[in-house]
Amino acid sequence: NKTRTSFSSPASGSAVTHPESSISPYLSTMHSILVLTSTYPRWINDTEPAFVHSLCRELAQQYSVTVLAPHYPGASRREVLDDVTVIRFRYFLPFGEHLAYQGGIIENLKRNRFKLLLVPFYLISQFTVFFKLCVRHKFDLIHAHWVIPQGLVAVLGRQLFCRKTKILCTSHGGDLFSLEGGFYQAIKRYVFNKCNHVTVVSRAMKQHLENMGWNTEHVSVLSMGVDLTTCFIPDSGTSKETDLVFVGRLAEKKGVRTLIEAVAYLHDEHPELGLRIVGDGPEKPDLEKLAHELKVDSQIDFVGAKPNRTIPAFYRSARIVVVPSIVASDGDQEGLGLVAVEALGCGSATIVSDLPALRDVVQDGKTGLVFKSGSSQDLGEKIKRLLADDELLERLARNGRNHVAGHFDWARVGNSYAEIIENCITA
Repeated sequence: NKTRTSFSSPASGSAVTHPESSISPYLSTMHSILVLTSTYPRWINDTEPAFVHSLCRELAQQYSVTVLAPHYPGASRREVLDDVTVIRFRYFLPFGEHLAYQGGIIENLKRNRFKLLLVPFYLISQFTVFFKLCVRHKFDLIHAHWVIPQGLVAVLGRQLFCRKTKILCTSHGGDLFSLEGGFYQAIKRYVFNKCNHVTVVSRAMKQHLENMGWNTEHVSVLSMGVDLTTCFIPDSGTSKETDLVFVGRLAEKKGVRTLIEAVAYLHDEHPELGLRIVGDGPEKPDLEKLAHELKVDSQIDFVGAKPNRTIPAFYRSARIVVVPSIVASDGDQEGLGLVAVEALGCGSATIVSDLPALRDVVQDGKTGLVFKSGSSQDLGEKIKRLLADDELLERLARNGRNHVAGHFDWARVGNSYAEIIENCITA
């Protein structure tokens, strides 16, 4: 069954259903785009990242957009969200459709190697539905999010059955920085070379490609965006209920361990310092254990994963938002600090680690504070500095809001992607 739903602004949480007849009759005359992704909202008020849908929603104002994403138990097989047609492919029996989502394919494989058995089914099913869609529709461009597997599927598919279709591939970080073996590197390089254009979400990622000696003439730095107009906006009426907030997946590269250790480092001077951790993930039990061992568990509230529409309220409720990201043991790291963009958009003073990707968002001492990645002592000192200086805290929050509003709003980002897509199609 095909349903048509409109995702509301994440701030409102309501959904409106429209009749099929309300779809613009001009969509059929637009250039058509097929988006391949492994992460997409599964339902209204999902906790999964929504940035791929947000970009598709922006592009749907100018193009006919179809998304092919993996199915998940309880999700619709086919629906229309904000004028974006979403098709979710089945790749196993319902109990086994847990390769994607909840942290992503790579993280799920790290946690459970038995899920490797699902990979062939996933790839075959994705490729089969991709083939059927390309046979039925003349797509002008394929936009593949993540190099592996979507970029590879797009490149192989074009060689077999849609040779005239252009390919844009977007790497979000984890697919570039992890999977470092020679075999995976060869696949990534092959995909990059076969695409008409590639976007990476931070300057650090392009620099990484250049350091490896890859051709980057067709690579652009273009981040994902954030709704800085209606959702992630300041609210002067919100009280600061807690000192610190972290928002994100509880995985190694997020660096939450460093943040908990920083709270312990500050305990003697700030015994009442409070921290809210918003998110869930494989490291949660170990992080709870660490907080108990360091005797700061009474200061830390593990809130759990929350719907996207509620996240702005957590940012606004904190005096300081911390993004303590690190380079994980397997080399994985942030592609771009969208959490920092969201926090700054809400007018929150923000402290981030010094990973290269975060430099695109925070300038130390101007739009936020930067600490040495993995150093709980340095982080603790930066927290202490902000807690003692309300004037600095307010200035950084104000400057940070102005900075991200000028660079990361979805309207600006969507127009930039549309320009790249148009150049690909007409070249």
